[in-house]
Amino acid sequence: MNNVFPSTIIIGNPTDAIDKILLSLGHKKIQNDPDILTIDSDYSIDQIRSLKKFISTKPYNHENKIIIIYAVDNLEIPTQNALLKILEDPGKNNYLILTTNKPNSLLATILSRTHQIKIHSSSEKSTKQIVFPVGKLTDMNLAKDEILPFLEEQLVLHHQNLLEKPQSTAIIKTLLKSIDMIKHNVDPFLALDYFILS
Repeated sequence: MNNVFPSTIIIGNPTDAIDKILLSLGHKKIQNDPDILTIDSDYSIDQIRSLKKFISTKPYNHENKIIIIYAVDNLEIPTQNALLKILEDPGKNNYLILTTNKPNSLLATILSRTHQIKIHSSSEKSTKQIVFPVGKLTDMNLAKDEILPFLEEQLVLHHQNLLEKPQSTAIIKTLLKSIDMIKHNVDPFLALDYFILS
């Protein structure tokens, strides 16, 4: 029995994380594995729609089938919507692994339907702390242009915290709403207040 989510998005360098996921699902390598489909160049909507055919057939040598989409941020919005339909119903024993270095270019609904794993580079500061809404305003000293990256980072951290704290689900919904507010030209400070006061 594995503990892999049906849909996972890896933010950062995905190599080790993908290897670990494949191993936990009983796959040793990507090459010549008929039960793994990799997308790393053709990001067309037809290619994404064809994934339904791949996952609708039984696996050859394993108990499951895996789709890996590298640099999923290369998908245009209509193609992301096509992918979203597959994420909503991947079917039994099917797993999707997405990778990106630009999570803010993805639909919020894709982020909300995937388990997120953020890979920090060795040069990246590991001082990011998870923040829980406290129901009152706090002095966070964030500049206006720092609020959206902060909220997106919190979204990733709360996704990673979901197994230990199921109550993070409500916080994730609040974060998605706050991020959506900024993307619809609401003042970032108001969006931050919405998150903190929830």
